[in-house]
Amino acid sequence: MKDKLFLSVLVLAISLILPFGVSANSLDDKPEKEKSPIVTLSASNYQEETAKGLVFVDFWAAWCGPCRRIAPMLDDLAKEYKESVKIGKLNVDNYKKFAIEQGVEVLPTIVIYKDGKEVTRVKGVVSKDKLVEIIKAYSSQKD
Repeated sequence: MKDKLFLSVLVLAISLILPFGVSANSLDDKPEKEKSPIVTLSASNYQEETAKGLVFVDFWAAWCGPCRRIAPMLDDLAKEYKESVKIGKLNVDNYKKFAIEQGVEVLPTIVIYKDGKEVTRVKGVVSKDKLVEIIKAYSSQKD
């Protein structure tokens, strides 16, 4: 009975708050300047997102320690080099079969595409300098 009463009070409180400009979606929205330019990839949008320009695809998993170590570096690169490279992340736990089809054997794996064609891949944790080197090498190439 206490659980039902608590739930009723909670629903009432939320219904009173929502009309005053707080939506359920805005509760977890970050301010515009804090949003990451990293694209969330899936099996369905993968080809479209990697088709044009220089694209880094980070195959990762939440349980992967090295993936968590490289994530802030990728976020920095996505902000610093937003004119040169698109960075996308694909969670292998959500797309296991797709990751296997892409030849991912190690986490993290970053697959680098130039206009839809894979040009190289980086396995494991690497330095930010190494990733910048790759960005500069492939963004300066004219095909």
